[in-house]
Amino acid sequence: MLDSHIHLARLPQAAEVCLALKSLGYEAISVACAPWEWAANEKLIPIMGSSMTPTFGLHPFEIGNAPEDWGAQISMYLTKYPKAWVGECGIDKRFPGYEKGGFQEAVFERQAKIAFAYARPLVIHCLGDYRRIFGILENADYPKETSPILLHRFGGDMETVRRGVRMGALFSIHADSIQKKSTREALREVPQHLLRYETDADESFVLRNFGTKKASPSKIAQRIVEELASITL
Repeated sequence: MLDSHIHLARLPQAAEVCLALKSLGYEAISVACAPWEWAANEKLIPIMGSSMTPTFGLHPFEIGNAPEDWGAQISMYLTKYPKAWVGECGIDKRFPGYEKGGFQEAVFERQAKIAFAYARPLVIHCLGDYRRIFGILENADYPKETSPILLHRFGGDMETVRRGVRMGALFSIHADSIQKKSTREALREVPQHLLRYETDADESFVLRNFGTKKASPSKIAQRIVEELASITL
């Protein structure tokens, strides 16, 4: 059971939850997309072992909080952890710098090039125009064989699916992804080997499900597993 996008480091009692998840046969792509989150995610690697694939990146919302050497820091983690991915990164219309040619594009392109240089997969966040994402990747000579992209919490239409499939993209499905009819129908055209499923769980997931952040680690872990298992097309 693979959760293709979760923020393990943001969960309350993260280490204890990880132990409980591992005992349930759960595997995860554990995403760290804020500078403070990188070190916290790293601490979970010894606990999860081969059950966890860590990522290190910079979310559009976090750009203003990033140190000047953020690119070098991400590169350091990739050097230290040969199985680590880059991300999540991308563009988001809710935040400053989204306009065409804005700084969100520049920060995303830099992270894409880091992923390409290290031959690592790239976790993409897009709330807006997927065509801009694909265009940036193509202009950067996207090497799909060595740096496949994962479209986190996918919410695109048929045109986006067809272009993504041509690029060898992985489509990560969240429960929200299948609420929109056009996305749900488009996802049915995706080959099974390109489909992934995610909870995107973080501290808000715990609060939403339990009404408190003080739920027991075993209950949090069980609820995450149940949520993941419930996502179907």
